[in-house]
Amino acid sequence: MTHILAVIPARGGSKGILNKNIRSFAGKPLIIHTIEAAKQSRHITKIVVSTDSKKIADVAKKYGADVPFLRPPEFSGDSSKVTDAIMHLCEKMRKEKAYKPDYIVLLQPTSPLRTGADIDGALDLLFERKAPAVVSVCRTEQLLFTKDENDALVLVSDKAFLTSSNRQELRDTYKLDGSMVYGIRTDVFLRERSFLPEGVIGYETPRWRSVDIDEPEDFLVGELLFRNRKKIEQSLKKFH
Repeated sequence: MTHILAVIPARGGSKGILNKNIRSFAGKPLIIHTIEAAKQSRHITKIVVSTDSKKIADVAKKYGADVPFLRPPEFSGDSSKVTDAIMHLCEKMRKEKAYKPDYIVLLQPTSPLRTGADIDGALDLLFERKAPAVVSVCRTEQLLFTKDENDALVLVSDKAFLTSSNRQELRDTYKLDGSMVYGIRTDVFLRERSFLPEGVIGYETPRWRSVDIDEPEDFLVGELLFRNRKKIEQSLKKFH
């Protein structure tokens, strides 16, 4: 049996939105939508929430996720890295529970429009390609710029994009979509300490569902999309 661990990181502190991870989103605490998507996956064998908050832990346990211990303060600050928290989680579970999964799937609770099918689609591609890791992406604009200190635009895309007026002639470009799904072989993650190692492949998700809840406007727009997702899916079929 292949053991696939889903890790849902959820700190108690949130500057953009107070108590974001357990704030009601379309009638349920935000984190629950991610737990339910993980439970729908046919691949995931264990779901763990990594949190420093007893409130979040209690909610997660109520909806079927495991919280084997609370995240230590040194991995829970504003500048703490999710990868460090997961490294600590993996090491502690290996030592205390003799548990080491074959794959780790990182599911950020800020992507509530993710589905179990998204998770399985990404993992199916990972297994099919025999890749070290997969990350979900969505299409983005082909011309991307930054601004210098004088507000002048500086192209960061390939300059070839400037020479064609026909968008269909240009290569598709992608961005991380929140990201909905990160999947990686455990040995690769422990060695590289990253979910984006060399050779990572991209699994495309629909751009309209690639919502990343960070600020209040993200929360409100995301909730509108979530409540109307079936209607949107039906309407999109009319364009095919």
